[in-house]
Amino acid sequence: MTDRTEHFRIEQLDDGLYAAIATEDGFGLCNAGIVDLGGTTLVFDAMLTPQAGTALGRAAERLTGAPVGLLVNSHYHGDHVRGNAAVGAVHVVSTARVRDLIAERGPVHLRSDTEEAARELARLRSGELAVGERERRVFEGWFEGILATPKELELRTPDLTFASEMVVHGRRRTARLLTFGGGHSPSDVLLQLPDERVVFLGDLLSVGFHPSLMDGDPEELVRILGQVRELGADRALPGHGPVSPGTSVREMERYVSGMLARARRARERGLSREEFGAVPAEPPFDRWTFSQFFADNSRFVYDWLGRPRPTTA
Repeated sequence: MTDRTEHFRIEQLDDGLYAAIATEDGFGLCNAGIVDLGGTTLVFDAMLTPQAGTALGRAAERLTGAPVGLLVNSHYHGDHVRGNAAVGAVHVVSTARVRDLIAERGPVHLRSDTEEAARELARLRSGELAVGERERRVFEGWFEGILATPKELELRTPDLTFASEMVVHGRRRTARLLTFGGGHSPSDVLLQLPDERVVFLGDLLSVGFHPSLMDGDPEELVRILGQVRELGADRALPGHGPVSPGTSVREMERYVSGMLARARRARERGLSREEFGAVPAEPPFDRWTFSQFFADNSRFVYDWLGRPRPTTA
């Protein structure tokens, strides 16, 4: 099935199972998932803006013929939750930690993002922010989406929370919500469809896009990705990038573990933070979108390794 709005295109994964892949210049930015549970619909992630969230909710109901009963938030970052209220779900579900972070940090991040987006959009359009054509379209949609979001937007927080696992049994299929802790962010949720061998991973996985590691724990992220691989999924929906084979999880693991290893060697050799941050990405990561995130990630991991670690008795 091929279906498209200005914010995303629909890719059918199975009967009653869909991925909403964010378009390069739309206001969605992150991917979302749509699951026909049988009698009700589950949506995974709500995208960057109320505009994209509205389109997502309508597409979900049209594709499944059933209203959205559950909306899952994979984590608290704005590009995954600012469409929450617009999707029109009966319930929003995540971990208690994600709920708290949306409430505490969400309004603060929206205000700061709005201020930064206007400045960065001007830099982008003047040519001061030098990026490739594809990246330019993604950034332009990102910044314009933020500026199109009402400053007074009231973020809808989850009203259902779980500790480690929540299983939703529909007439048509079963969906399993899991958290292995926090790696990309302080708390990350994934969705497993055991019968279809599909996982929706939010920003635990990026494919063809540099992730942002700066709000997480890179060592925990490597551990979590190892647990994700043990689920044995054949296909994975990343937070950013195309639906990919389950083996793409190992490539993400290699990205993070490789950066940790290089940063450790750099510190042992006495390289400075800025020297390490200037080292370019190696193939295949040198071709990934959000290329400037690589230097940011490098500096973050370098600093992170130098933090005092808690001691155990």
